[in-house]
Amino acid sequence: MKNKHKNKMLINKKVFIILISIILLMLLVVLGLYLGNSQIRLWMNKYILGKDIGEENLPSIEIEESDNISVYAYSNYIVTVGNGKLTIYNGSANVVNTIDVVINSPIFYSNSNYLLVGDKGSKDLYLLYNDTLEWHKEMEGDISQITVNKNGAVCVVLTGTTYKSIIVMYNINGNEDFKTYLSTTLATDVALSDDNKYLSFIEINTSGAVIESVVKTISIEKAKAEPRNSIIYTYTTNSDTLALNIKYKNNKIVTYCDDGIHVFSEGNDEEILNIDKNIIFADIELDGNFCIVKEAKSSTLLNTEYELKLTNIANKKEHSYLVKSAIKNLYCKNNTVAINLGNEVEFINMSGWLVKKFTSIQNIRDIKLGDNIAAIIYKSKIEVINF
Repeated sequence: MKNKHKNKMLINKKVFIILISIILLMLLVVLGLYLGNSQIRLWMNKYILGKDIGEENLPSIEIEESDNISVYAYSNYIVTVGNGKLTIYNGSANVVNTIDVVINSPIFYSNSNYLLVGDKGSKDLYLLYNDTLEWHKEMEGDISQITVNKNGAVCVVLTGTTYKSIIVMYNINGNEDFKTYLSTTLATDVALSDDNKYLSFIEINTSGAVIESVVKTISIEKAKAEPRNSIIYTYTTNSDTLALNIKYKNNKIVTYCDDGIHVFSEGNDEEILNIDKNIIFADIELDGNFCIVKEAKSSTLLNTEYELKLTNIANKKEHSYLVKSAIKNLYCKNNTVAINLGNEVEFINMSGWLVKKFTSIQNIRDIKLGDNIAAIIYKSKIEVINF
């Protein structure tokens, strides 16, 4: 009896192993077909994985074109600004808060759960955390640039005073930490490190025959005690190169210039991309990555294809995604790239995988990306996509 029972257990074990092996083999075959066959991948994305969605499946927000509404996405929220109201919507397109604001020309900047909204060319500045107003301030100058880090520290660039630019930093409570005054130059972009140790800005000098740009880094600790002696690094670009945009990634300053992308760190300058005529789009707004779009090698005279290439700044590891239609625009935020193809939008993650594909029967006016949400903007409505 014992031998029979033992033999039965051995047979059951072998059957179990065979079944697991068959399942694993089937999964490998399905994965191989998904990766290797574009038609099967399209079918699985739509009917099995639910990645292919249309307008009829989405929550929406009605807007009036005549109201000149501005739209932005951050964290898990959509926000609209217009008619003296800032309205926050969740992923179901339901209103979660409405705040009275004095904003005619809104500019936005978000980081993690913080949203900073300013009235460009005017005075009012608002900091929100999730759906709650943290503080509101009226500036002593005209707002030109704003930024916030993931800890809620804020930096704003002011113009319209006796100085060309004034850089002001506030802590999470809205208390001023320090000011930096630029008498003859302009600060055209600012960035804060996430550890609250450094503030960097692009400084433009337009007084000479050639416009010159440098990137300067301020020690925040030194600036609180002695602002005039707080600049610890100055990075100079080539005389025919203009720095356009900066972003902190792990205490390194990623700088988008008109001829390439540079990483500035501890006084060193590393060019990680040279922008040539083959690059159609380039962007540094992704977390730890930059991306480019160029014509793919698989293109033919009858069919032009494009390659989206995502590169990790730290280890230079690359991921690619093939785009088979002409690209109207590209939007990047944190861990997502949205490719606008006109009536279609493809959402790609940092591994080069399709997350969602959205198809519309209308012309898409604009797209805004948050951390886990996207706003598809039309003339009279906003459709909400959750990742």
